[in-house]
Amino acid sequence: MKRQLIANALLLSLLPLSANAQDILGVTTTIENSEAAAAEDALATPEQRRAVEPLDWNVTRGEGQRTNAIPEPERVDPGAMQGGTSVAGKPQPGADAEAQKLYPQEWEELQKLNSLEQLENDDVGVLGTKDVFTQYCENCSSVNLNYPQVAIGKLFTSGGTCTASVVSPNNVIVTAAHCCYNRSANNWIGGWRFAPAYRDGLTPFGLFNWASATVLNRWINTGDRQSDVCLIKLANNARGIPVTRFTGWLGRSWNFGTIQVHHAVGYPGNIGGGNKKELCVSESFNPSGGCGGATVLNTGCSMTFGASGGPWIRSYRSDNWVNSVVSGYDGTSCTGSFGMTFNGPRFTTDNIVTLCNAIGC
Repeated sequence: MKRQLIANALLLSLLPLSANAQDILGVTTTIENSEAAAAEDALATPEQRRAVEPLDWNVTRGEGQRTNAIPEPERVDPGAMQGGTSVAGKPQPGADAEAQKLYPQEWEELQKLNSLEQLENDDVGVLGTKDVFTQYCENCSSVNLNYPQVAIGKLFTSGGTCTASVVSPNNVIVTAAHCCYNRSANNWIGGWRFAPAYRDGLTPFGLFNWASATVLNRWINTGDRQSDVCLIKLANNARGIPVTRFTGWLGRSWNFGTIQVHHAVGYPGNIGGGNKKELCVSESFNPSGGCGGATVLNTGCSMTFGASGGPWIRSYRSDNWVNSVVSGYDGTSCTGSFGMTFNGPRFTTDNIVTLCNAIGC
């Protein structure tokens, strides 16, 4: 989609990250990375990576509406939209062997972790109810480098860590908008580096720098939950290898009903110190009245900060459709108990499809 440069005081303040581009319909805003490569010193060792704190999902959401808000086109009723999906794709054959040659120390350390921890499962309980879920560690009892888990990773940002997943053959990852644009500061967060299959500071497939990031203008203007989605296009690594060679990509789904069984995956600071891939299985449901309605999903889960942007996956380990991402918490009347239920944007034509059209999924 064609973009035109915006020149104003806010955008000038974002340099040298890059200039912003607003698409011709005024629906999304994109920032492009003008640097050839990010400085890796701050994330060069496992110890440095483990030390990065999770991003607090409340800090960057902001409150109220921007005074310089950009008008938005009228939104379509989600109930009237037809459901759609995109096809997932597996890593290329031989990618694991290639990665082991490229990052031998990372793989050696991962193998040492294989027998150090035991998997723990809770009872499933009643689905479709706040604060009810099954939680377990996806890569604790063994180092899970299988698809689809390998397509999910830790996202390092200048404001702390989040979670992201690869959702396009064009090296695009999805995360939460509050991991990309800080509404409290009216500025991009920047510094995005994606570590697929991250585990305890180790990056078996390396770190991938960002090329561009896109959010909805509605996020900048109002910070509503449905708009808490960000797409980041990744650059190839220093050897010219795209992330999808190692990870493949997950599918996407949109305009589906609010009651869905999801596997929500993330790197939460409150479980495993943000260094292990955690997972909750639960059934999503509508929040109570006045809390977002059909555009917002709630689901039971114990993950908090650091899980931001983690995918909610329908048909996990089969079709692998990302249907939402971890957004945050809106209080007991809207969401449930903190640390027991969180919410996310229901993927619709208005958010994930619009963003994909803008960035080129």
